[in-house]
Amino acid sequence: MGHSRSRRRSGRDKLPDLPILRNQKKWNIIKVVLRSIALLLSIIDIAELIAIETARNALDYWPSVAYPVLGGFLLWDIVEFVVIASRGSISKGMHPGAHVGVELILWLGCVFTVSAQAYKANWGQLVAPDWVLEAVDIYPWSKLALTQFVFLSTLLFLRFIFFVRACVEVDRLKKDRRLQQLVFAIQKQGRDPQEIPLSAFRAVRETNEVTSSTVINALSTATRSSTTRSTMNTLQPSTPQQLSRSSAEERDFAFKYNFPITTVPELLESGIHPEDARNQKVLIGAFPR
Repeated sequence: MGHSRSRRRSGRDKLPDLPILRNQKKWNIIKVVLRSIALLLSIIDIAELIAIETARNALDYWPSVAYPVLGGFLLWDIVEFVVIASRGSISKGMHPGAHVGVELILWLGCVFTVSAQAYKANWGQLVAPDWVLEAVDIYPWSKLALTQFVFLSTLLFLRFIFFVRACVEVDRLKKDRRLQQLVFAIQKQGRDPQEIPLSAFRAVRETNEVTSSTVINALSTATRSSTTRSTMNTLQPSTPQQLSRSSAEERDFAFKYNFPITTVPELLESGIHPEDARNQKVLIGAFPR
């Protein structure tokens, strides 16, 4: 059992890099920015709670109920940033599956906390006119409590974004893992994955698993495509004008990323412009260099 498990693990290590999940550069930057904002809001919220609790005032508010969930926010965000720093890349944080579970728990905890504070708060004090609050000497504390509640509500929204995005990343991770498995299986058959049309890779990402029939279909698709291209080239050879027209865009793209030039038209037909693929690295990891 242990030998087969280590063999599966070593096989996974040989798989190509994830083609999409590790190259979502824009979202990785946005995620770090949002998590930094969440971390800052958590620290400020805790400071506000301490200030409200330690001050002697007549404010009817329940600050202590928010400590557990804010502590959870603080701890999880710090762990995420430590992992990112140790791995040296903003794309290599905690596993998305861990984020799904933890973010769901934190979000549900925040829902309870916001609801409890909203239910127990004396809203007559929190939203009363300034002159009334000043008369009972709770004006600054009322505004502080209201700010704390708004910040916590903002954190509720941010944690939901983190949870939803983690679910999306888990789904993409599963799809990309199947794509990796197909590339590995093709290599095991002694074939070059660059011979396989992109349509085969797109199709396998939507299947439940990579089976032997999946590999056979991909290889047969490559054979049919190769035969069709050679037949078309024989019947209708490319003119110098066509070659020069494609070289400005397609050849530059192909040479930069070691794509065979024949796959570049497939990228264009699927709606992926070479410039977008160059920036986002769409499906580049599917083709070993």
